[in-house]
Amino acid sequence: MASTNKTEHLGLNQWIGSDHPTRTDFVQDNSIIDNAVGTHCADANIHLTSAEKARVSNPVTIKQYSGTGATSITVNFAFEPKLVLVQKKNSPPVSYSSSGVVINSGFVTPGYGGTQGLSLMSGVLTLSYATAMTNGARANFNEENAAYIIAAFR
Repeated sequence: MASTNKTEHLGLNQWIGSDHPTRTDFVQDNSIIDNAVGTHCADANIHLTSAEKARVSNPVTIKQYSGTGATSITVNFAFEPKLVLVQKKNSPPVSYSSSGVVINSGFVTPGYGGTQGLSLMSGVLTLSYATAMTNGARANFNEENAAYIIAAFR
């Protein structure tokens, strides 16, 4: 005999002293529980994927590098960043000279671009260094022996 009372959410049996539980009552309750848990576990809309878990648990990767003076260098990431920030250490974001602006910090996003001298595609960051001005500015992201820091956001 089914119970006199049922639980609020799953309708499981809550027997009182005068009830007489049967095996089928337990089998039915187990089926209800298994179905509810199985539906919950299979619902991808309420659970994070592995990539989402990585983004939440480790949202930013910090790297440092020393400039080589080459016109460009690349930095590879094991993931595709949504945003990368680059800063030359101990330097202002931009500095000014009589010939134009020297860009010491910037940002870049995949597909949208960013600061002159930075590009990002398929998890590869390209940093440029120029000695001549282009349109009154030059990228300074690989000056020889200069220290830089990179923050890449998942």
